Amino acid sequence: MKSDIKSKPSLVSIQQSTYDDIDIRTLLEPLGGIRHYIQKGERVLLKTNLLMPSDPKKAVVTHPKMIQALAETIIQIGAVPYIGDSPSGQFTKRRLEKAYKKSGLITVAKDLGIELNYDTNVTKIDIPHAKKLKKTPICNFILDAEKIIAIPKIKTHSYMIMTLATKIMYGAVPGLTKAKYHSLYFRRAAFADMLLDVLSIKKPDLIVMDGVTGMQGDGPSGGTPVDLGLILASQDAVAMDLAVCNILGIEPVHIPTLRQAKIRHIWPSEIHYPLLTPQDVRYTGFRLPSSASSLLSGAKDHRQQPVPTKKCTACGQCVEICPKQAIQIREHCASVDYSKCIACYCCHEICPYEAIQLDYIK
Repeated sequence: MKSDIKSKPSLVSIQQSTYDDIDIRTLLEPLGGIRHYIQKGERVLLKTNLLMPSDPKKAVVTHPKMIQALAETIIQIGAVPYIGDSPSGQFTKRRLEKAYKKSGLITVAKDLGIELNYDTNVTKIDIPHAKKLKKTPICNFILDAEKIIAIPKIKTHSYMIMTLATKIMYGAVPGLTKAKYHSLYFRRAAFADMLLDVLSIKKPDLIVMDGVTGMQGDGPSGGTPVDLGLILASQDAVAMDLAVCNILGIEPVHIPTLRQAKIRHIWPSEIHYPLLTPQDVRYTGFRLPSSASSLLSGAKDHRQQPVPTKKCTACGQCVEICPKQAIQIREHCASVDYSKCIACYCCHEICPYEAIQLDYIK
């Protein structure tokens, strides 16, 4: 009978840290060190989580000090780091500039003399052995990288429950195409399979997780920061996410990407922890998004719907990103046509004013 797990054990290095004492060398030493992944002269993409223009204190984006620590390590061995991601919304130089500035990355790039990606060109490619997504446009700044270090953040996600390492490469898909895929793959299992297909295109050579300050509650943009004091590193996105679930006391199959990864036989047979173990750093009381309540209880899946509140400024970003054109601005406020809404939560995710809450509509 075919096994539902990979035969080779995976390594996940876990380290306690603050943003002021990040020690990349010690974190990576049990994995072979930075030179095991990066060679002198190579052009290395630091693929950050840059969901939207946001102050790092809100825990929406990867903290700039994580990017800085990795960039300094790469520079020390003579390689060439550059920073990039495709945020939600239109993939334009103007939006990139705004996101880089708000997230503190312009300062990091200037201080270290490294490049921020402004190339918004894309290439449509085939995905061999994909389960859902056979072809997709991919950002050229991803395809042009000789090596990729992905830096995801420990965050909740109202649609995917958690957004961790298995979702970090969704930023390879340009801007509004991501919203389009919410429409095409509107069931959680299908969307998770699509994410795993994207991850297979160009897997990161190394993943370093920002878990110093994470996000709990209704993430990925409307949750609340939570101090976890952790950094993780691994080559294996699935193993890293399983480790995070272990730390936070989350059943892994409740995370759609991990459930589909198990079905696709890409769980590791074993995970070895050369530094700290999940039990050493166990965190209790972590709050999942409210949208996970039916999943956790085993009740019939009755999804919450996005509800605009008085905080709405009629900026129109929700109108732009909605894959089903279910939102209009009426009387200076967003209005949702629930007969069209597929509960993908793109509007909730991108709203800069946290003006869209999730609730059950009768």
